[in-house]
Amino acid sequence: MNYAELLVRMPRELKSRLEAETVYASWLGKGASPDQLWTDPVVMETVRNRLSRSERTVLETIVRRIGCEAFDEADLERAAIGPLSGAEVKMGLAGLLRKGIVFSFLKTWGEHLYVMPEDGFACWQSVLFPDMSSGLGEASGDAGDRPAPMLPGEPNLARDLFHMLVFAAEQGLKLTKNGTLHKRQLQKLSDRVRLRGDALEPLSLKYAYADTYSPKIALVLDMLLRLRLVVLKDEELKLNVEATDIFLDQPLAGQMRRLYGLWKTLALPAAAWMQHAVCLLERVKDGIWITAEQLLERLEAFGLLAGTSESRGRAEGARHLRKLWIEPLAALGFLEQSSGSASGSDAFRWTFPLGLHGNPVAENEAEEGGFMVQPDFELLVPPDVSGKVRWELCCLADLVVRDQVSIYKLSKDSVRRALENGRTAAGICDFLERHALYGVPDHIRLSIGQWAKPYGKTVFTQVLLLRCTDDETARTVAKLPAASRYVKEMLNERDFLIAAADAKPLAAVLEKAGFMPGLPAFPAAQGETDGGETGSGRYPKLSAERGASPMSLPAVEPADKGQGLIYSRNSVGFLRLETRLPEASDVYPALQDIPPTWLRDYRNYHVSTRKEIVEKAIEMRSVLQIRKNGTDFRIVPRKVQETRGTWCMTGLGLSGGAQDETSEVRWLAEEWQEMRLILPGINDKY
Repeated sequence: MNYAELLVRMPRELKSRLEAETVYASWLGKGASPDQLWTDPVVMETVRNRLSRSERTVLETIVRRIGCEAFDEADLERAAIGPLSGAEVKMGLAGLLRKGIVFSFLKTWGEHLYVMPEDGFACWQSVLFPDMSSGLGEASGDAGDRPAPMLPGEPNLARDLFHMLVFAAEQGLKLTKNGTLHKRQLQKLSDRVRLRGDALEPLSLKYAYADTYSPKIALVLDMLLRLRLVVLKDEELKLNVEATDIFLDQPLAGQMRRLYGLWKTLALPAAAWMQHAVCLLERVKDGIWITAEQLLERLEAFGLLAGTSESRGRAEGARHLRKLWIEPLAALGFLEQSSGSASGSDAFRWTFPLGLHGNPVAENEAEEGGFMVQPDFELLVPPDVSGKVRWELCCLADLVVRDQVSIYKLSKDSVRRALENGRTAAGICDFLERHALYGVPDHIRLSIGQWAKPYGKTVFTQVLLLRCTDDETARTVAKLPAASRYVKEMLNERDFLIAAADAKPLAAVLEKAGFMPGLPAFPAAQGETDGGETGSGRYPKLSAERGASPMSLPAVEPADKGQGLIYSRNSVGFLRLETRLPEASDVYPALQDIPPTWLRDYRNYHVSTRKEIVEKAIEMRSVLQIRKNGTDFRIVPRKVQETRGTWCMTGLGLSGGAQDETSEVRWLAEEWQEMRLILPGINDKY
């Protein structure tokens, strides 16, 4: 879940309260939006410098050890860095909630789950560890001298979506009563989807109809549904022409960027160290080769492997990272794989610029390439031919070879298919002339004209017969002004020929004239539009090629809407966003019962009063500030034990406030001098 999804579902009340946070006032006053601020490293660095000690510690705990996985307060306390008290954890978390760094969701019985958005996590990685990605991958072996690829190679996820859309246009995606595609279609689709299914198996993706769909088919269908390129209607997955038009108007790299964002939502690993590796990989500039071992080496240098892969060794961690993230990315076309690096491990690099974390995207990624029309009616299509041109090619020619350079072939049958889908011979020749790099041979234009010449001279048309029972009724109907527009032909004195699509409006006209026509059950007319199919046939003609109008990719609904097949890995998407932000009174409901001097004065109390203060600190899960033999200690008390006529306190402590020197303490009541009770967020400015 990212900030864009959160803002879609965020109530106005919560948004207003977050925007009222004074730390953001100057940027919001200049017109910046909240999601821009929350993902801007410069802004977040300033915010970090203004956080309290507990807020900074809780923030670092979340980023280092939890990542963007959902967690509750118990999870946070177990992961906490240093001897944090429960009150410090609560107050630190409350501060992050009030600043929109973390968000709260309500479970069924009122319990809370918390999440740091994925793009917020990536931003905080760069803020807390600014030097982690510097120079990454610059010395990645002898493979680094190879030039960076211009486009993702075959196979890749965007091309598989394209050919699935072509299949939907050509043959339709009818569903069985169980809601799945027919088995005979699945085999054909499996041949069109080139993705390596074995690379997806280690992920153990959970999805609907797992007993029918293979992982690669489920993934492609999921992406089509999430992007609304197909929509469920009348027991069929129907092509959404408008969304398809917009999607194919984008260059291949732009399509892959959108698909990467969806893939990351579905498959991002749960372990925090893996999420750090993912973000670090995203920071590697396009064209630079990198290995899994290099990523883990950098994470280890910044202490981000503690308690995870470090226990099983870096080699095992690298294997885990490759299987669960890097190799699936390569199988989907996001990464290019090259073996034979200096380290002996496979190296990887991005096949297109991600445009994330300050790495710019080329200003002009438009695919303006053309194809070559061969004398033998073959069309050679290089990888830089746009999606809309390929779409039209699939209508008027047959795909023979699908590769980096694909081969299509014109034939009498393929031209007939194009004519049946609303194209004309002149339109086909014009399309070929506009996109052919070296022109169209005369004999090919002549053949297209000859193949198309007989088309349309005989036509099957779906019509209905309106029959009158007597001559007088027929004459009355013929004289009705409103009925004349629907009559195609009068066959004899009593019979009228009308289009099937005109039956209902003509019936309404006859009703007004005093007749009671009966409508028979009949199929819809061929060519009648229905939710995305346009013109005759099924294969729609998209708008003019790239540049006809400014378009953007179709918006993706938040992942919790359930429009895809693959189940969300994060349950918070199905929970209600908490609109109330926590206050100090929520953490300390008994604050009014505490003597003010315990909070204000740093003094030597009587032994019995000391015990009361320690017990109150344990009850409130708070902190003590204690001076012993001239040294200040910060103590998180755990319990009080009676011993030898007195009592002792057990807890965790920091000497002199140094966060890296923690120790367990067990002190008798008389072993220290001055003390006071510290309530984080109330009197912890010391």
